[in-house]
Amino acid sequence: MTFRTPGLVRRATPYAAIAAVLAVALATGTSSLLVFPLFAIVVLSVALFDDRTQLFAVGAASALGILVITVTQLGPTSNLATAVFEVAVLGVVGSSVQEVVRHAREAEGSAEKKVGELESIDHRLRLTLEAATIGLGVAMADGRWVEVNQRLAAMLGRSREDLMQAGLLDVMTDADRGAVGDALVKLGRREIVRWESEVQQSARDGRRIPVALAIAAISDQGSSEPLLLVQEADISARKRLDAMRDTVVAIREVIVTANGWDKAAPALLASLCAHLDWDAAQYWSVEGDRHALKLRNSWHKESSNVDGLDDPARNLSIESGGGLVGRVWQSGVAAAMDDLAANDYEQASAERRAGLRAAAAFPVVSAGATIGVVELLGRETRHTENDLLSVLSTTGVEIGQFIQRAETEQALRRSEADHRAIYERSPIGIARVSSEGELLEGNPALLHMLEHDMDAMRSQTWPDLLRAYDQAASRARLAPLLAGITDQRSVQVRAATGGGSWLWLQLTTTSIPDATGRPEHILVMVEDVTTVRETQDRLAEALDSQRSANATLEKLDRTKTEFLSIVSHEFRTARTGIQGFSELIRDGGLEPDEVRAYGGYIFNDADRVNRLIGDMLDLDRMESGRMSIRLTDVDINEVVSDVMTRAASSSAVVVEFKGDLDPRLPIVAGDRDRLVQVLSNLVNNAVKYSPDGGTVTLSTRAEGAFALMSVTDTGLGIPPDEIGHVFERFRRVRSGAAQSIPGTGLGLTIVKQIVEMHGGKIWVESAVGHGSAFHFTIPLAEEHATPLQRRHA
Repeated sequence: MTFRTPGLVRRATPYAAIAAVLAVALATGTSSLLVFPLFAIVVLSVALFDDRTQLFAVGAASALGILVITVTQLGPTSNLATAVFEVAVLGVVGSSVQEVVRHAREAEGSAEKKVGELESIDHRLRLTLEAATIGLGVAMADGRWVEVNQRLAAMLGRSREDLMQAGLLDVMTDADRGAVGDALVKLGRREIVRWESEVQQSARDGRRIPVALAIAAISDQGSSEPLLLVQEADISARKRLDAMRDTVVAIREVIVTANGWDKAAPALLASLCAHLDWDAAQYWSVEGDRHALKLRNSWHKESSNVDGLDDPARNLSIESGGGLVGRVWQSGVAAAMDDLAANDYEQASAERRAGLRAAAAFPVVSAGATIGVVELLGRETRHTENDLLSVLSTTGVEIGQFIQRAETEQALRRSEADHRAIYERSPIGIARVSSEGELLEGNPALLHMLEHDMDAMRSQTWPDLLRAYDQAASRARLAPLLAGITDQRSVQVRAATGGGSWLWLQLTTTSIPDATGRPEHILVMVEDVTTVRETQDRLAEALDSQRSANATLEKLDRTKTEFLSIVSHEFRTARTGIQGFSELIRDGGLEPDEVRAYGGYIFNDADRVNRLIGDMLDLDRMESGRMSIRLTDVDINEVVSDVMTRAASSSAVVVEFKGDLDPRLPIVAGDRDRLVQVLSNLVNNAVKYSPDGGTVTLSTRAEGAFALMSVTDTGLGIPPDEIGHVFERFRRVRSGAAQSIPGTGLGLTIVKQIVEMHGGKIWVESAVGHGSAFHFTIPLAEEHATPLQRRHA
């Protein structure tokens, strides 16, 4: 503390105080001990000033006052001693206090000097911070700012006060916040002293600013945590240049390696988004009559939720001048929209609904014409620099050249593929031959046709074909052929295959000229005409077959005629008998026995006609599938016995009937009436074809899961050439005595149909003069067949 009181007043004041204390003490008789504190206060007050003379004078005056008071009051000697002690104390205290004050003043001066120096340093530091061309700041270990320069605030589009409140971590993007936070922790723990990286920070308007960030720990003597010096440099320009360079390199790499636009498009659009930091890209192609743009290809980052963008875009047709893409198509100049929210057109609305906020588009140019537009889309607003638009325009020209080249190459490849497909898949052989006659190439059909590989074709088969051609066409034809002068006429030659067979080949030649008109090579069409040659033989065979078929038809016609003759004969015979005997009965005069006999004759004739009609109807129903059988359990032995008894009682021929029936034969599953019909027919035939009598044997036995029935006679027998036809319709034995035996030829046909409808089979064994044996099988009823029988079924 500094006193600015005028010197005279300051110096006189202590003395006046001492005088006042002395006067009061003398007037009141106060002892020196009581006024000692007052003198001490005066001395201490003077001691606060750095003036030894003044202190000595005031101390002496105070001591004198104490002595005067003591002497005046004439106290005991002890009071005088006390006064002397008080004087001594005043002197010591005054000196001590003054010494302390002096040291304090020296310390205060030194401190004021240091504060001045620090203020000077702080001023120079602030000037340095503000003059720096990079962003600088001092932060706590948790990222809170202590100080930032204006450059850093301006870099992030913020005021200094706003940035001071935000903190370092608050301005980092989500992608980099974790890494920077980890670095701050390590710097705060002094695990590292410096950390550097390239990161992105968020400006106040939402833009992402790429910066080179360096954080260094600086010591702070008054804190356990270090302060952090933060250095930031805006690297947007460098990043943009790097991105543009990398984009051009990536685009050219894709263009060089890709085979076509549709295969290259995803990689091209992905490269544009990856290197230029866009979220989605679309390629709009000029379609058809060039009246509209249609979305052809699209791509977006997996992390960007823009799936709802493509579907509405594919339904759009953008006219010239419509929206950003339409304007770029119309003008042929790259353009950008930094904020889609400020633009209202159909495509922009769809893009905003997909969460996109910015767009840039550039034309794809081929041969001076815009053939499409590439649009880049981002989820954040941004400012697109002109240099980027220039690079995109150049990229559009390169993409356009690539598309034109790719489409040309694709057309050539398609043409080559079509020709190659025709060559490879042609059903006829094709050979490409040099003008010297050497086989250059043969298609698969030719190699397959002749069953040779190319080496064998070149070394042996082709020279043989040329010689055959020469022989077939005359030697005068070969030279013009190899010279490419051909009339394209065909020649047929015969050639051997690798498999040893022989083919008839038709060779048709044509020359393929080069640019000068000279024959570059010759194409030989080789067609296998063996089938044509063989067809002629087959036609001849077919004619023979037709003649044979005609003969068969004639035979059938004869059979039909004969059948009609037989049926007519049977009907006429029956009609004659019925009519004659009926007239005799009608005329009367007959004896009762005669009437009964004539009635029996009439009945037999009617019954014969009825059986004939029944046989024809049965056969027709069987062959048309209209006849069904009613399966029941049938005792076949009982059926055989019944048929045998009836035949024995009604037979006009004297034959002996024998039965060889298996008494253990199980029940069969069959239609009893139809089985009776089968056995009756076979027995009647056996009797009919035994005109001289003989023996008819009926036998039964089990054969696996079937019952085997046999009807054997000792009659005329069947000739070997007739055995295979006995079950045919209208077929009758026509040799020897058998041809005089009446019949329609339908009985055995019906028998065979009935047996097969039961699931059985029928066959015959016969020898002329020794009789015949007809055998047939019928399935046993399932519940009556033993396991062994079912196993051997």
